[in-house]
Amino acid sequence: MIRKKPAIVLFQCQYCLASSMDQYWVETELPENVKLIKVSCSGRIDPLYILNAVQGGADGIMVCGCMPEKCHYKEGNLHARRTLSEFCNFLNLLGYSQDRFVFHWMNIDERGVIQSLLTEFEKNLEKLGAQPHLKTRTFSQEKA
Repeated sequence: MIRKKPAIVLFQCQYCLASSMDQYWVETELPENVKLIKVSCSGRIDPLYILNAVQGGADGIMVCGCMPEKCHYKEGNLHARRTLSEFCNFLNLLGYSQDRFVFHWMNIDERGVIQSLLTEFEKNLEKLGAQPHLKTRTFSQEKA
C-alpha cells in the first residue's frame, strides 16, 4: 500500500527568501503535496486563511516570515507570530494538533533552508498520521 504524502499549506512572506535559487525552487519545484500561498508579509495572514486551509484538508501548515528585526513592515511578523499562536491554540481546541502548525523565522541571508524545513515538517506529519476532518461547521437539521 502506498501512503499518501501529507498535504501541507506553506504561507510565505515574499521577502523572507532572498536567494534566487531558493525562490525559484519554491515557485517551480515544490512537491505536489505542498501548496504555496505567498503573502506581502506574514503579518497579513488572516487567521481565517489558516482555518480555510484546515477545512480544505491540510495535514500541516507552515508559515515562513522574516526575522523579527528584518521585517519590511517593521513589526508585521511579530504581529503574525502573536495572532497565529493564539489562533493555533483555538485550532488545538477543535482537535487540530499544535504539532501540525509551525512558524519559522527565515533570515534573508540563509540559503537552502526551506527545503530542509519542509522535509523535516513532512516527516513529523507522517509520524502523526492523517488529520481527521474537523467539524468546524454545523448546520441545524431542524426544519423551520
